[in-house]
Amino acid sequence: MKKYKEDPRRITARFNSSCSKCNAKIIKGKIAYYYPNTRRIMCSSCGEPEYQRFLSMAADEDAYNGFSNPY
Repeated sequence: MKKYKEDPRRITARFNSSCSKCNAKIIKGKIAYYYPNTRRIMCSSCGEPEYQRFLSMAADEDAYNGFSNPY
């Protein structure tokens, strides 16, 4: 999968913050999901489903364009 700078990514939080969706606390050192185009950070329970959906769509796009095997 080709990566772009605006792609969401799984990160380890470098400082304490809160989830932009549910306002849960994200503690430094915990897994979080960062969305650069909107500059949002989400906790693992909110961000994981959206991140997996993004990965699925990216894989579908690669298969459609002939860059990977869909099977």
